[in-house]
Amino acid sequence: MHMLPNGMTFITSGFRQSENPRHFEKFYAQNNIKGRIYLFNMKNPRKVVQEMTLTSTEDFDKDKLQPHGISAWEDKTSGTVYLFVVNHERDGQEKIEKFQVLFDKLALQHVKSYYGDPTLKQVNDIVATSEDSFFYTNYLTTSSYIGRILETLALMPWADVGYFDGTAYRIVADGIMMANGIHMSRDGRFVYVVASLGHELRIYERRNDNSLHLREIYPLHSAPDNIIVDPVTGDLYIGLHPIGYQCMAHLDDPSVRAPSQVLQIKLKDGSVSSVTELFVDDGNLISASTVATVYNKKMLIGSFLDKLVYCDVDVPL
Repeated sequence: MHMLPNGMTFITSGFRQSENPRHFEKFYAQNNIKGRIYLFNMKNPRKVVQEMTLTSTEDFDKDKLQPHGISAWEDKTSGTVYLFVVNHERDGQEKIEKFQVLFDKLALQHVKSYYGDPTLKQVNDIVATSEDSFFYTNYLTTSSYIGRILETLALMPWADVGYFDGTAYRIVADGIMMANGIHMSRDGRFVYVVASLGHELRIYERRNDNSLHLREIYPLHSAPDNIIVDPVTGDLYIGLHPIGYQCMAHLDDPSVRAPSQVLQIKLKDGSVSSVTELFVDDGNLISASTVATVYNKKMLIGSFLDKLVYCDVDVPL
């Protein structure tokens, strides 16, 4: 998910990789699942989640879209909003797609595809820093199913963070055990990365050349997935998997339920000051939560393969 300050929230759906388990593929086929991008208005929850229209171009085939991480960038001068989406393109390669958002038409107009650089390995998430630059996480180094299993079970710290400056790609942070969600502070001074296998939040100082200096590693004692930065308070909202092996079983076979958790993390001067558990569930209401966002004491929670949950929440001030 990515939420704009006005509560408009973009949501990717149809997460899929190459060489998925048999039960996973059966689940997709039975439910006619394909890559989609949705829009939800946190100000008007009675209006259902709306699917956005995509149009294929010479560089982009909407029928091959398998979206993952997402980030929006708003041009303050023109008001134009650009949406960047990680695409594990079906029968293709790792890509990052750039769209212009046409709110009046509920459509996404494809602008550009980023691909072909060796630093784009297994991309998970992205955070835009301008209309043509971004940080991105590689959560694994191999695309094969067996390779992903071995790399995960061995807890290899091979994941990293890359940066594209509009011209060139480079790795700016490494040594991470499954770099997953990434986000940036409102003033752009800090970059937040969660390590799923490391069960930690990593806070980096962003330097003038966009290199990253590790400032703090904060243990979460749960497997974090994605981060949302509150556009008003700067607080972090993280979706987590409190029992890792059950989450992995859910990815192997979606009929197996996995517990869910959401944390709010407050920061002061770039360091963690408090942590509050806002939500926890055994998997019956929502299985394997991946992301959450909060707007006016309402919370929207997303999941790997299950559903969205919208609920009231008491948020510490």
